[in-house]
Amino acid sequence: MSLAALTGLYVAVVCAAQVGAQKIVELPWTGAAAPGGAALIGVSLALVELAHRTAPTRAEGFRNAQVMIGAGFVASGLLAGWIAIVDRWTAAFPEQGFEVLADTWRIVGASLAAFAVSETIDNGIGSWLRDRLPDVGRVLATNAVSIPLDSFVFLLLAFGSLNFLAGQLEAKAAATVLLGLPLVLAIRMLMPRSPEEMATA
Repeated sequence: MSLAALTGLYVAVVCAAQVGAQKIVELPWTGAAAPGGAALIGVSLALVELAHRTAPTRAEGFRNAQVMIGAGFVASGLLAGWIAIVDRWTAAFPEQGFEVLADTWRIVGASLAAFAVSETIDNGIGSWLRDRLPDVGRVLATNAVSIPLDSFVFLLLAFGSLNFLAGQLEAKAAATVLLGLPLVLAIRMLMPRSPEEMATA
């Protein structure tokens, strides 16, 4: 899979996560509360590891992943801005509502800040671990750091408390294992192998 195609998938996941973050949901397996976008953050963090494989060297892979992260950040900001504009337009039908992201700029800002910090840290660790750990181990290792970091930054900025921390960690960890890892492994089969992988095969 090319960097462009991977970036498109990543941007879609990031934007969907931002919209989902506006609703606090009950997790089906424990009943803990978490923002609805939490699960998709586990997937987006896993996808960052694939961007490292779109280039032959660690340095180039890190740069490609950072470009992908930047695209996700910009797209997320554009989504929030456009929804705010649409929300302020006069509705064509009486009592027509449009509440998604309408009055939650603190959540949007917290989401963007958490995104910038956690995804960049994830990228740096993942780049260093490239070819030192298998892809599964790399996803689990990087997410073990970036998931708590993302949760702390988001919750403190969005709500001023860590009340939903347990739910956030559960949702993101479960998504990493149940969604992120299978997606990474499936896409990885479509990508060329690096010289280092060929040498150890």
